[in-house]
Amino acid sequence: MKAHTKNEFIAYQWDGMRRMPCTKETINLFDKFYVFDSYDIVDNNYQNHKLEGITNFYFDMNKPQPIKHKGTIAYFVGTHVSERVADIEYCAAELIENGIQLKFIIPTSNQDKINQYHCSDYFIFGAENEIDFSQNIEMLNEIDIIVDFVNPLHNGLSFRIFEALYYQKKLITNNVNVSNYDFYHPDNILIWHKDDLSQKIKEFLSKPFRPIDDEIVKKYSFGNWIKNILNLSPYDKIRLPFQ
Repeated sequence: MKAHTKNEFIAYQWDGMRRMPCTKETINLFDKFYVFDSYDIVDNNYQNHKLEGITNFYFDMNKPQPIKHKGTIAYFVGTHVSERVADIEYCAAELIENGIQLKFIIPTSNQDKINQYHCSDYFIFGAENEIDFSQNIEMLNEIDIIVDFVNPLHNGLSFRIFEALYYQKKLITNNVNVSNYDFYHPDNILIWHKDDLSQKIKEFLSKPFRPIDDEIVKKYSFGNWIKNILNLSPYDKIRLPFQ
């Protein structure tokens, strides 16, 4: 592929390097290799490789189309990760305690994995419930809160966080790194640690969403992101924290 490429040969690793360590052997094949986790850039395992940082993004070709519904719905969809089961169950219980409807989708039919969830009635399981991108967009239009759980193998921000920014949804996450970004506002994003969600959630839910400056929102669009990757001026530079 590189032999037939006139321009720079560029890669983007949209998941943590520790989660996919086999990626390391391909880094030097590329002219530029982007990662979304600022910790990867300073990781001693990659000091002999030139990594560049950039965030994930939202797809701006889909315009938000809010759908009216009753109640308040919190939405999470993600693969099963054993290390975050306890956090998912704790967060779900606190949301229910505060009168929030849940739409938590974990698309696995593996019974051993499902059995790790003690309150499985809260969640939607089954490989048949795996949703594609267009279905995810429909869901984003009809919910109120996006819930995000950090993967213990990386510290980068998931796509959910940028979708919350674009669709103007409240976000509940245990990824503390989100506070280092220019779009962070405590009325819009609730960061919780271990078991302190119950102390914070009522006040957070009582506050209205605070609109974020349009220029900041646009910075994290796919349209601006791809210009960063390909160095197609003009664009608004996207940086990772501490970069």
